[in-house]
Amino acid sequence: MFRPIMIAAALGIFLGTLGAANAATYCASYVGGPERETSRSQCHFSSLAECRASVRARGGGHCYRKGHLR
Repeated sequence: MFRPIMIAAALGIFLGTLGAANAATYCASYVGGPERETSRSQCHFSSLAECRASVRARGGGHCYRKGHLR
């Protein structure tokens, strides 16, 4: 009786951790300003929309997926 519940719970935990491990990180490369002087990119965005909003707020640049330069 409890065995199917245990299997389903274990499978859910496994798939949840697998999705988190494959989550993409996006980087923003800004056109100018102080961010450009200190480092080439800021790579702490969890979504492309968040990255693009940051680029727009700082006056320009581009976003790319970490490990995949466009």
